[in-house]
Amino acid sequence: MRFLRRWLRVERPPGVALFPARTLEIPADAALVYDRCVSAIEDVLGGHVYQGDRTAGAIEAGFGLVNSERLRVTIENHGENASRVRIESRRGAISEQPHGSSYVDTLANVLESTKI
Repeated sequence: MRFLRRWLRVERPPGVALFPARTLEIPADAALVYDRCVSAIEDVLGGHVYQGDRTAGAIEAGFGLVNSERLRVTIENHGENASRVRIESRRGAISEQPHGSSYVDTLANVLESTKI
């Protein structure tokens, strides 16, 4: 694929952010953070968890049907009582540039503000 892009000289426009994302450090065990993420996605954001794997620390969630946004959350243990959470937004093809994601920001704010 990279060969074709170089050969065709296809350049990505400057300033295009493909996947709005945030990374957090949460002072809690990964299992507790996983439960809190699922709860926040369903109760606060009104989303649906399509795939969840507690042992791998992976969550796939979605919102709406048309031009829907999907969240991918990965949770990994990062020491004795600490976890690293990566929240990424995935969207369908849209003509305008994405300027962040309210779902990513809201989930990050809920995780940072809640005592776990």
